[in-house]
Amino acid sequence: MSESEPARSERGAQAEAEGAAGTGSDPLAARLLAAQRALRGLTADPDVAMRLHLRFMAICTSLKVPGANRLRGAQRLDRLIADAERARGETG
Repeated sequence: MSESEPARSERGAQAEAEGAAGTGSDPLAARLLAAQRALRGLTADPDVAMRLHLRFMAICTSLKVPGANRLRGAQRLDRLIADAERARGETG
């Protein structure tokens, strides 16, 4: 074991804790996490759930591209979350 390994594990634990709590410094990342959690608990029609998951993956992928338009990604994410809430309301 090297001396840098404990430092890396501490940073990893901190990042994991922030991600789990949704308290990261990036509001878009927090919204992505919220959308992921909303989709994970969704008990809608399997076709609807699959389309929502595919949209989520497309949004995530588009945000990784160099020069990505974060505002447009956030707008797409807001529409996705609204659609997921609507799908949740239709089933429960």
